Amino acid sequence: MIDLDHEINRDVLVERIDALQDALQSIVQWSEAYPLDVFPEPDLKKARQLLEAGGVSLDSVSAHCMRHVITSVGEIARRALDE
Repeated sequence: MIDLDHEINRDVLVERIDALQDALQSIVQWSEAYPLDVFPEPDLKKARQLLEAGGVSLDSVSAHCMRHVITSVGEIARRALDE
């Protein structure tokens, strides 16, 4: 964190901004990793039926995927904030 109560060193501020921009760029790159032309939107109704036939809910799969994504985004943010 930048301590605003003390004189700010320009070089330190520039390094901090660069680190935060790098973290944001990493998140942007990850957001572009699964393009629709390669991974088209699935038929969620059919996916739900197939999963439920196997005893798995689409909601649990969706929650698992979101936990993975947000945990990874959180790790990127934490690394940037800890620098």
